[in-house]
Amino acid sequence: MAKVDAGKMTFEQIPFKLESSISSMIHLFETKIEEKNLKLVKEYDTQIPRVLLGDPVRLHQIILNLVSNAVKFTAKGNITIAVKLLQEDAQQAMIEFDVTDTGIGISESKLETIFENFQQASSGTSRLYGGTGLGLAIVKQLVEAQGGAITVESKVEAGSTFRFMLTFQKTNDKAESDIELLELDTALKHIKVLVVEDMALNQLLMKTLLDDFGFERDIAANGKIAIEKMAKKDYDIILMDLQMPEMNGFEATEYIRNTMRSTIPIIALTADVTTVDLQKCKTVGMNDYIAKPVDERVLYSKIIGLVKKTGTKNL
Repeated sequence: MAKVDAGKMTFEQIPFKLESSISSMIHLFETKIEEKNLKLVKEYDTQIPRVLLGDPVRLHQIILNLVSNAVKFTAKGNITIAVKLLQEDAQQAMIEFDVTDTGIGISESKLETIFENFQQASSGTSRLYGGTGLGLAIVKQLVEAQGGAITVESKVEAGSTFRFMLTFQKTNDKAESDIELLELDTALKHIKVLVVEDMALNQLLMKTLLDDFGFERDIAANGKIAIEKMAKKDYDIILMDLQMPEMNGFEATEYIRNTMRSTIPIIALTADVTTVDLQKCKTVGMNDYIAKPVDERVLYSKIIGLVKKTGTKNL
């Protein structure tokens, strides 16, 4: 939020496929949606140009927040994600994104302030559902900083629709996701990864990516649990979040290197590379770092590269 307010939020202009981008987002929520017995509906306008120029990471952050809220505040019914082409010319396309739920809804008196910092529909909302109330403020900033607009329609006990519009440049370039940094290497499928991460949504993301790579993976919610798991099982590499309760990533890495005397490769997972102390990562014995939200091609390349380099896998 501070980065947005200070005007330090940067937006990329890279070619990407909007449809596959949306699909990968939805994939993250499938398990949670099934757990709650909700129905997921995806409506995608096939008239939308296949490749667009924009910032897929920032778009992911917007949709992640909106869908996460929809799932959180909906006990029964549907979550609908609709993407449609509003207008286009030779240079650009205006796209509308709707995230609709059949959840608890928002009272009319709260609709005007819902996008303000630290606002939630009632004081009980945070207690019952968790969260800081910062998500929608960040969403609004991210949408408006890209020249878009966001609105909400809602009725108590009937659900909400969050609607935002963004304009993307059209391009004939190939989408970045088509350019693989490393081809999936079938000989390296049995890499055992320990993910040390306390946030449930990030755990789900890492599970999804590692499953797609064909790697084995275990999850530990903090450094203490990770060390207990390492005592019982051998791993080839660790993905280590830095900020965690009980034992953070720095403390856990220090223990693994100094007390356990292990040389297992450790990649730091950090939400903000501009503020993290990369020298401290190096000093405690981390081999590399990856910024969140994670780019799956970079993640795959770094895992393969480190496992090969350190020889933890019998290749």
